[in-house]
Amino acid sequence: MRGLLILLVLVGISVGVFALGKLRSEDGDKPLLNVAEDVALTVNIARPEEESIVRLVQAPGEVEPVVEVEISSEIVARIEELPVEEGDFVKKGDLLCRLDDDKLLAELESARARIAQLRSAIDVARPDVDKASRDLERQKRLAETNATSSLEMADYLTTHLKAKATLSMRQHELTQAQAGEKRILEDLTRAVIESPIDGIVAKLNAEQGEVVVTGTMNNAGTVVMVISDLAEMQVRARVDEVDVPLVKPGQKARIYLQADSEVPIPAEVVRVATKGTRLSGRDVVTFETLLKVLSNDPRIKSGMTANTEIEVAQSDGAVTVPVEAVIHRMRKELSEEIVKEFNERQENTDLSDRARHAQFIKVIYVIEDGKAAVRLVDPGIADTRRVELKSGIGMDDLVIIGPYRSLDQLEDGKKVTVADEDKELLEPADDSESDAEAEDDDAALAQGEKP
Repeated sequence: MRGLLILLVLVGISVGVFALGKLRSEDGDKPLLNVAEDVALTVNIARPEEESIVRLVQAPGEVEPVVEVEISSEIVARIEELPVEEGDFVKKGDLLCRLDDDKLLAELESARARIAQLRSAIDVARPDVDKASRDLERQKRLAETNATSSLEMADYLTTHLKAKATLSMRQHELTQAQAGEKRILEDLTRAVIESPIDGIVAKLNAEQGEVVVTGTMNNAGTVVMVISDLAEMQVRARVDEVDVPLVKPGQKARIYLQADSEVPIPAEVVRVATKGTRLSGRDVVTFETLLKVLSNDPRIKSGMTANTEIEVAQSDGAVTVPVEAVIHRMRKELSEEIVKEFNERQENTDLSDRARHAQFIKVIYVIEDGKAAVRLVDPGIADTRRVELKSGIGMDDLVIIGPYRSLDQLEDGKKVTVADEDKELLEPADDSESDAEAEDDDAALAQGEKP
């Protein structure tokens, strides 16, 4: 019996709710129970602004000199003199390092002795060739009168050829020895290392008395020091593959140092890599982009970490709204008129079928007669705060920009109420004072007075 009573009560409640739902209010012809429909959403609003807007591409990077030279030795020798220290300023041609050249001087002396020896050998070989030539000619004359044998003739011919070959060999050996002398003289000049540029000794890797070695395929060799020209600096930035098609040489940029992220430093894009680099352990491809620093700011130091902002597009006099005003709505949530207008716009645009039949459409909501009204918009460029709208908005419109929970619940025709902090935007500008001043000026002009 108790269960039956409970069941009857539930059935009665259901019937009552259904009956009330069928009843309509006298003013709006809406269900009496549909109270949620009449509850207005509290929203924040903003008015469109006409301003210049710049689209930015952001990328991290490192500061480095445009010209930086690693000083290495081209010979194996001990450092005999190292007159510079880290941080010293050097000019082109200044002595950076002097290597021990005693071994080279000894090799030079030996090479010159070898050259002298070979020249003497050539002086000896030339008369031998002349004598062999004379003997051969005499044998030829004797052969004409059958006064000599063919065997003797062959012997004299062989002796002549051997004399000529010995002279040629000595001459080639002399050429080889002279080339060795030239190499040693060049190595002697390499024992004195001079600065190739004006700059700062940015890094000193060796000390006096150390032995420096030359680089090979498997050994990088000894880098004695690094000279940096700090007069011109650049930033080697890593631009994401999504943004790199927008970046071009010559575009303006700004650099923010980690040491002072508030003050920007002007820069300019110099070069964009044509091949991307995949970061180790990450599925991200970036493109190396060089930015020339257009400032001699003393805060800029080689090796600093920097964040860059590249201006890839600009629109002057654009109608903009806060970026949070533009929201995505599914096709099925919008009216047929909005979807039809969107489709017509896509037909005139060179897009893929996938983009043409996008499931989400960009719209904004404005306030009309206390209700939210949806507008199809054509967004342009955007920065971190505002977005350009090329159509669908007027300067007198009140655009709904938040809060997020209200934007998510917005529908076309939904009742809204403006938050207290934004109600001043509902009031028209007070022009009474300016009108009064204009009337006073007109009266003064009528009396011939200067306003």
